Amino acid sequence: MIIDRSYFCLTSDIDWTSDYCIKDLLQFVDSFGITPTFFATHDSTAVREFMEKNEDAVGLHPNFLQNSIHGTDYLAVINHVFKLYPKAKSFRSHLFYDSSPILTEMSNRGIKYDSNLCLYLQPNITPLRLAIPNLTRFPVFWEDDAHWMNTGGDWDVNNFIGAFEIPGIKILNIHPFIFSANVPNEDYYLKIKKHSGNISEDNINRFRYDGDGARTFLISLINYLTSKGEEFYTLDQLYKMFPLDNNVVSNDETIGRVTRHAEKDHKKYWQMTDTEKQHFLKKDFEERNAQDKYATSRDFNLRELEIQAISKCIEEEGPILDIGCGNGYTLISLAKRLEAWKLTGVDFSGNLIKGAQHLISQEKDKLKSMPSFICSDALKYLSDQKDESIKYIITERFILNLPSMDSQKNALREIYRVLQKRGRLLMCEGTISGFKALNDIRVMVGLEAIQETSADNLSANRIDDKVFKEYLSSELGFKLQNKFGFSNYFIISRVLHPLMVSPLKPRFDSKYNEIAKLIQENLDLEPGYGSNVLWLLEK
Repeated sequence: MIIDRSYFCLTSDIDWTSDYCIKDLLQFVDSFGITPTFFATHDSTAVREFMEKNEDAVGLHPNFLQNSIHGTDYLAVINHVFKLYPKAKSFRSHLFYDSSPILTEMSNRGIKYDSNLCLYLQPNITPLRLAIPNLTRFPVFWEDDAHWMNTGGDWDVNNFIGAFEIPGIKILNIHPFIFSANVPNEDYYLKIKKHSGNISEDNINRFRYDGDGARTFLISLINYLTSKGEEFYTLDQLYKMFPLDNNVVSNDETIGRVTRHAEKDHKKYWQMTDTEKQHFLKKDFEERNAQDKYATSRDFNLRELEIQAISKCIEEEGPILDIGCGNGYTLISLAKRLEAWKLTGVDFSGNLIKGAQHLISQEKDKLKSMPSFICSDALKYLSDQKDESIKYIITERFILNLPSMDSQKNALREIYRVLQKRGRLLMCEGTISGFKALNDIRVMVGLEAIQETSADNLSANRIDDKVFKEYLSSELGFKLQNKFGFSNYFIISRVLHPLMVSPLKPRFDSKYNEIAKLIQENLDLEPGYGSNVLWLLEK
């Protein structure tokens, strides 16, 4: 899971403290509209009053240590706290005590999530999937006593605010007694600890530390965070916002969007005839997850940029044909904007065409046009079309995946024949010059060059810009109206991103790529770096 901003949650272990301390903390956080999550050790009137409106915001705080007043063994302790608060869905052990038998029993009793781990000021915290079934863990980001142990008692919030601004889930844990008494360090805590259960409005001034401590820090911190518009959630709200199944980062974010091959298959492919290559490639696409809208696009952010660029080139109404349409995602995206247009997609993979029908069924309420999809060899389909019958023809990596330059030129010749006068070819394909230019930068900064083909991308047959420009204009008669590229996106996603995450492998679903897309959307579409280029060609 990648979390792109901070999600704050205030929790509190009540640790047998007095109701005055609990109410003191509640009064403070309530002034900011914050609902805390309490972890209860004992039967408290203040907690029960709070539970009347916030039942899901009270969890258990069992003490599993030796000589615990909760019980002599872990089962007795769990029985004790469940009798107090039988509807609890969460827990945090006293002093973060943990074991597999405890977690198993808690899960069997209906506990859904815990906060039983402290990762002091660790950035980018996400929910954790525990080995015990059905349990999610939300680690603590900041805790009052952990703070004085790690800082020696530095309570100047300005020295730590940067840590709170880094994205991630930020569970704050404050003990009501430590808050009310403004405890600054362990020595002071041990000195007054025995009075925790007896603190009241009448005697609080005897125990509250006059200086910088946990109370002054939390007040300054929450004032700062809320002034910046940060929101606080209960732990139960976070549990619902980050479902367990979404908390696991797949080892491979491209599953279903690419076909894995052995290196021997990669080498074998380039020894095949053109016909054999096409059969081999068709088999690949039959194995894709065609119901995934990005079934043919490992880099889905780049795919969205391509579709945006294609959309800008479609102006006067006329029939649109997408050859090698895959599962139809581009046409379906266009159909949300173009009203009552004739949109046709053709692909040789029956699996992908079925995927297109599935996507239509999902998006039908948003469509202004209804695309039709045909399972057929795209070149055969083109050859059957009348001269000058189509206004727009789209290719997205269709030319790239044809097995030879001759087959690429033949396809372009048929496209030219079928296009109407002043019809447009929107050719979004991979070019050799942009590919090499990007690799030059990668090597310059110490990254490995991207291989022209690989076992995961074995069919890339990029076009030579100069050769094809000459062929398209001089031999066929196309006029090049414009070339759109995604240089900024490629520099960020293929150079900056891998440099920033090294030695880890960059991921297509990274926040870096999302930011790269956002930046590219707000800048000119300049070619130069990166293979993918959209050629706007007019007959």
